[in-house]
Amino acid sequence: MGKRQIRISGTKLQEHTFELLERPVVQVVLRNRVVLAGKLLHVSPETITVLDMRRSKHVLPTDQIQEIIYDLEAAF
Repeated sequence: MGKRQIRISGTKLQEHTFELLERPVVQVVLRNRVVLAGKLLHVSPETITVLDMRRSKHVLPTDQIQEIIYDLEAAF
């Protein structure tokens, strides 16, 4: 099966909160081009919390988030 990348702008996080919280892994791209991969635990208007692959929690301010990317299996 193929995969598609779904990209959500940092300004639209609140609109996609439930969609992002149910994903097993997301990639958070910060404005300084640092990418953090992990499970999204919490989304608020000011911050998000990500649990990375080493089980470390990261609290990131939403104004520093460029976009969040996740993979979706294609139907074909």
